[in-house]
Amino acid sequence: MGRTEATAPTRRRTQAERVALSEDRLLGAALQLISERGYDRTSLQAIGDAAGYSRGLVSHRFGSKEGLLWALLERMFAHWGTERLAPAVGQRVGIEGVHAAIDATRAAMRQSPERLRAFYSLLFESLGPLPTLRPKVAAFHRRQRAGLAALIAGGTRAGSVRADVDVDTQAALVLSALRGASYQWLIDPRHFDIDRVYDEIKATVTRNLTTR
Repeated sequence: MGRTEATAPTRRRTQAERVALSEDRLLGAALQLISERGYDRTSLQAIGDAAGYSRGLVSHRFGSKEGLLWALLERMFAHWGTERLAPAVGQRVGIEGVHAAIDATRAAMRQSPERLRAFYSLLFESLGPLPTLRPKVAAFHRRQRAGLAALIAGGTRAGSVRADVDVDTQAALVLSALRGASYQWLIDPRHFDIDRVYDEIKATVTRNLTTR
């Protein structure tokens, strides 16, 4: 008779691990539902059901629907900065750095359109039903403009961007172009050539930063 090896008991999750898991599931469910239904049609009950938890747990974890949505935005902001933008840009500055940021945005759109739809839904809600989110969304955009401005300023110091460029205005133009193009693609992807437009944004950046 062969030897039977004892099966190691499954380790029970700690309280902190259970909390983190439930928050991950709830935020993932919120992202998916907002992407599909929009903010108004996404209830706490629906989020809890989709994640496999009760509405009461959603309220306990986040306090309110608004609290959950802000937690979702914060996670999206952090994900973009640490997992998408920073690795893509690396040590690049100037035109190369801005181009890398643009390419990272395009790649994120292609790989996670549902995340982008949810993001834009929440951006627009901050202008209406969720005015308390507006200062936080505005702060996020200020950080994005500042990041682009830093890339452009780095190019000025390195000599690849002309010295008289208004870095803040150029950063705002780039972010505005990306926001507008992404929104149009989400609304009408079959009739909006996002690759052609993004390539033209990159060409425009090159012209603006190098041509008088």
